[in-house]
Amino acid sequence: MPELPDLEVLAENLNKNTAGKKIKKVAVIKENPVLPLTPTEFVAAVEGKIIKSVKRVGKQQLFTFDDGKTLLLHLMIHGELHYMKEKELLPAYTVAAFYFVDKKVLVFKDHTQWLKLRFDTRGESVMDPLAPEFTLQFFRKLIQDMPKNAVKDILLNQEKITGIGSAYADEICYNAKIRPQTVAGGLEEKNIKILFHSTVDTLKTAIKQIRKKIKGKITGEHSGDFSVHGKKKGRCPLTHKLETVSVAGRGTEYCPKCQK
Repeated sequence: MPELPDLEVLAENLNKNTAGKKIKKVAVIKENPVLPLTPTEFVAAVEGKIIKSVKRVGKQQLFTFDDGKTLLLHLMIHGELHYMKEKELLPAYTVAAFYFVDKKVLVFKDHTQWLKLRFDTRGESVMDPLAPEFTLQFFRKLIQDMPKNAVKDILLNQEKITGIGSAYADEICYNAKIRPQTVAGGLEEKNIKILFHSTVDTLKTAIKQIRKKIKGKITGEHSGDFSVHGKKKGRCPLTHKLETVSVAGRGTEYCPKCQK
């Protein structure tokens, strides 16, 4: 599943491709992604509108239209976006498509139909770790409110912080030199500060790395240069042997020598 850094860059590219374009026709092929609206209601809400902007909030892409309404897109696990010419056949597993007046088409594809297209922005109320409101004060209180939880568990809590998945939680902990299974209540003030800054810096660095890798692309998972995540039986950048454990129900890699 794409995480915050992937989605930030994909939203930037999607905005470049679609901002200012008018949707002349909407095709809804599978109804699950647009529920609770019916396909007819969804088409009526989108057709004829101009996309003013696309931005990322957490793991969601928000399309703002010229009538002030916002369409929330969540790709879930298998969702994909494709930008193609009108004369081309829609790919297999297309769930919906926006046809623009310039004869280009934005295709929403998902073989599971879990992808969500909703006129619902409640997800914006959850703290985004790159928002100005994500402060050390907010983070400190979050740690203090969940003293029995593992650090990684807190970073993954989508009801508290939106957009961080297992991969970047591992990287944040590695860069902070803190083990992901560390119980939050045991963190000293200096470590809370380090973990806070690591959260922001790790995500921003990954965005810069991904921006260079996926010029123009609007779909897919394009990870940054991971130090520990996914490297089972591998080694950290300092060549120490990594260990794999389960934290918050997720496979987790960490360095027992670098992380304390």
